[in-house]
Amino acid sequence: MREATREEHARLREIWRSCRKRTMNPACKDYPKYGGRGIRMCPEWRDDFMEFERWALDNGYSNDLTLDRVSNNRGYSPTNCRWVSRRAQANNRTTASYYTVDGHRKTLARWCRIYDIPPHVVLHRIEDGWDVKRAITEPRRTRGEGKGDGESDPSDTQGE
Repeated sequence: MREATREEHARLREIWRSCRKRTMNPACKDYPKYGGRGIRMCPEWRDDFMEFERWALDNGYSNDLTLDRVSNNRGYSPTNCRWVSRRAQANNRTTASYYTVDGHRKTLARWCRIYDIPPHVVLHRIEDGWDVKRAITEPRRTRGEGKGDGESDPSDTQGE
């Protein structure tokens, strides 16, 4: 087993403390989403930081990864945890928005990367009544392009 650097040790200790807090402390703001739902930390990790650190270092930990539970309905344990990128972690959240286009279901973030469009633009379009496929797949207008619906550009002063 390799030794943790000082930076890795400090970050792993903070991850461990955060997991314990949200699974064990009802006063924690995130407790309802974790401990309040029955999500627990396995006893060997809960009671021994060094055991958690050993597992982390033996299972691909690096400072650019985050701890992810494979099943969001199971607790923190060696059989249900892995290290993933922040992007993968964001897609695994229970709050991630999924949209289906042409039979393919993906997170909003993933669709936006595919079509190179900011998520806020898609969300505004959907709020404005656009269907999901059009909101995701239609390219953004660039400055200076007309609206295409007969409206004039208020900054256009030609003819005055």
